[in-house]
Amino acid sequence: MLDADKPLDPKDEKKLKTRGVGSGESYEPFIKVHEISSTGESYRIRGRNTSRAHHLLSRLEFSAFLVFDRFHLTYDIKEQFPLPIADSLRICSRLGIKHPQIRNKLKVVTTDLVVELKNKPSIAIAVKYASDLDNLRTVEKLQIEKLYWEERDYEWKLFTDQEIPAIVKENLEWLHAASLNSHDLYEELSFEDISTVVSRLSGSDKKLATVCAALDDQYECSAGFHIGVIRNAAAANLIDVPLDIVFRNWRATDVSIIVGLDSINGGLSDVS
Repeated sequence: MLDADKPLDPKDEKKLKTRGVGSGESYEPFIKVHEISSTGESYRIRGRNTSRAHHLLSRLEFSAFLVFDRFHLTYDIKEQFPLPIADSLRICSRLGIKHPQIRNKLKVVTTDLVVELKNKPSIAIAVKYASDLDNLRTVEKLQIEKLYWEERDYEWKLFTDQEIPAIVKENLEWLHAASLNSHDLYEELSFEDISTVVSRLSGSDKKLATVCAALDDQYECSAGFHIGVIRNAAAANLIDVPLDIVFRNWRATDVSIIVGLDSINGGLSDVS
């Protein structure tokens, strides 16, 4: 049976009715973290440009998202973006390859991140570990995405673990470690905790770790409380920290709350 004659997976067909449309806060990703097998490698974090929870399906997607969400020209990021099935079928036919499918039911092809930029061409990004590129089928699926986006005048990019500068990678690994016990980082925090801790940092140009340790003593908090709030808030994309400076050298003055964070009604756990 030709791929064009095969049915679309019923679950994908249902999701297409409501997902992958809209923009900004109204966008709903085609795949959500609770719909995949949990390996500790999926995350939901708040987008600074969208004020909604973004669903990231791997540690590398988490890293790529943090990098692009902090880019000054970014105004929207759509993750797990579904390509129209008619287009992916047409492209597969053109390439002479089999359309993605499971048990003879067609599966929707998705792009990991679609980054909308101010006054510049938008970027569609496939996020893959370099080791995965040895797999022919993986490369074929990437070709589908590449042709689809290039037809629409989007710049298509491949983001691998080799693209991340060493200092940024070390910082991201430190932030990843803060999230090992939770997929919903922002639900572990409150705006009151974050604003209180950040306000206590003001007026000091000393290293962040030094100031936080002193604050733990001053306010009789458990050891690591203040740096823990900063670390989790940064991992959840709720505060600004300089990713181009290794975290051990961050100073208290380097930390700031993202503009608009205090406008979230009912607390951070309502971001969804």
